[in-house]
Amino acid sequence: MKFYQSGRSMVEMLGVLAIIGVLSVGAIAGYSKAMMKYKLNRQTEQIGSILDYVTINSDKFNHDFSINFGILLQKLGVIPLEMIVENSAETGYVKDVFGNIVWPTLNNDGDIYYRLQIYVGKGPREICVNLYQIAKLRSAGLWQTMFSKGNGQGDIQYANRVYGDAYCTENVTCLKDLTLSKMEELCSTCDDSVSSCIFTILWNKIKG
Repeated sequence: MKFYQSGRSMVEMLGVLAIIGVLSVGAIAGYSKAMMKYKLNRQTEQIGSILDYVTINSDKFNHDFSINFGILLQKLGVIPLEMIVENSAETGYVKDVFGNIVWPTLNNDGDIYYRLQIYVGKGPREICVNLYQIAKLRSAGLWQTMFSKGNGQGDIQYANRVYGDAYCTENVTCLKDLTLSKMEELCSTCDDSVSSCIFTILWNKIKG
């Protein structure tokens, strides 16, 4: 009577494990890419909804734009509850899907204007590019976008001003003309030499 050995050899098992490993790496990479795309789409909805509402209705805030910002916009149905953070009623800011602080303020330094600040830190470059794309779609109603960047020693520099349609001249960079490669170039401002980076969107410039 002959007995036949069942099972696999060590070489075959190692080959199977190698294949599983390669497939797992590919699946993780695919998941990460899909998750980033999902979050970018959510950020577009979140920031876009805020901009669409406040640029049209900013006169209704009576120059007190930051008070109860998150609670107010959530009650109005402008933003989802997920953007509300603890103490948002006191601080006036909310957070986007990436956890970035989103904060509106009213500025009066001779000119009166509203601004929406997104504290992007030194996150993935895709986030910065996405913010430019959001602003570009709304260039007709915006004054400008810019970066505020800090060096960790209290110094703040302003860089990469890009202007909306009404302020677009041949001597400035215009939102409506931005290409993807130009957005990438502008986003290189947030490199390893800065400690913080804030993407700012401004509108409603009114002479004080």
